[in-house]
Amino acid sequence: MKTKLRNKAVSITTGFSAAFCQITSPANIIFVLIVLLMCYGCCKSTSPDEKPMSTIEILQNGSIRETFIVTEENDGDIYPIYDSKLQIGEVEIDYVEHSIQPGVDPHIYFFSVARKNLSYSLFNSIELFDTLRIDYQLDFDAINDSLICGTMYQLDFGYVRDARFSVWLDSVFVDSLFTDSLGRFETDLEPDNYILRTTAIGVPEIEFLLIEGYADYYVYYYIYAEKPNIYLYPETEIEFDVSISFPRTGEVVTSIPEYPDQWKNIKIEPNGTIDGQYKFLFYESIQPNFFQRTKGWIVEGENLEAFFRNNLQKSGFIQTEIDDFIEYWIPILKDSKYFAIYPQYNEQLDPLIQLNFSKQPDSILRLTYVIEKLSSNKIKLEEPEILPFERAGFVVAEWGVVFDRDK
Repeated sequence: MKTKLRNKAVSITTGFSAAFCQITSPANIIFVLIVLLMCYGCCKSTSPDEKPMSTIEILQNGSIRETFIVTEENDGDIYPIYDSKLQIGEVEIDYVEHSIQPGVDPHIYFFSVARKNLSYSLFNSIELFDTLRIDYQLDFDAINDSLICGTMYQLDFGYVRDARFSVWLDSVFVDSLFTDSLGRFETDLEPDNYILRTTAIGVPEIEFLLIEGYADYYVYYYIYAEKPNIYLYPETEIEFDVSISFPRTGEVVTSIPEYPDQWKNIKIEPNGTIDGQYKFLFYESIQPNFFQRTKGWIVEGENLEAFFRNNLQKSGFIQTEIDDFIEYWIPILKDSKYFAIYPQYNEQLDPLIQLNFSKQPDSILRLTYVIEKLSSNKIKLEEPEILPFERAGFVVAEWGVVFDRDK
């Protein structure tokens, strides 16, 4: 039994006898090898009619009670879960195609929300052709029904972990709100329409409709930092480690070479070549959307290339680094007459995305642009100050972009 009717209150705001044959004849051996190779080729190819699917197994005290096979057609479906004839919960399915880079196949997976009466919801992502097991007697934690409780989640990113908010009502501070490592919170605030703010200055506020009892709250909290390139220029050839930490939570989601294993004992030449093959370390990450949006520039779409060449050069980047930026980003930044560009320098980036080195560089230049599409150029922004940067000694230079493609 399935239904596409959501029956949970949510607050939407701006996660499965081998046979052995003895063969003595050489001809038989060759024949069998040919057959095996043909079979292998068939197994490796995917039928064009094969649908992306995954499996959900519902358990009760370790025993499988129900099994669901989900496909794209089940997007939005809700599966009631019963104990005997009593419904004790449900599983909601979302089909997700997530693209970051143009020209690259999207990451396809399923996302589930498992709910149980008087318990915190469980949010999980399920890779294609994988299996998710949920035990309705063992996996859920009961809520405190004497307080208003909830779980904060952001689609594509997961639980809003270890977050700290100040809560405002009619421009008056009323309380603080904290989530744990599973995005859960408890509060004795009265139900109302609040504003959540963080300690960072100039970052987006979150409209937050707090309701009675328990609810799942979908909030806009995390954002992608796309294609940061880290260029390394030691004075002599060295071997050392690079790592990334996230003081306000976050993680590396893709990298070249593979992070973290292949970012250890890397050999770097004075010209910036890494392990004899890479020009830079590449990664993308998710972290809270705590980037400043008060200082920046408004730029017409047709002037973007000239703007970035000039701005990157003034900031301290050299020609090859600038050319890499232009080659990648200019074809992507289109379909808008104007763009707001908010620079994030070392001061803004270090509290969110921290670069760590086994040998400390002498000069570190970091610049990430937060870029937003605009319909007009009427908004006014405070002009940022571009501080001078001297490329002296062991130099590290990093550029990146935060660009919400859905906006």
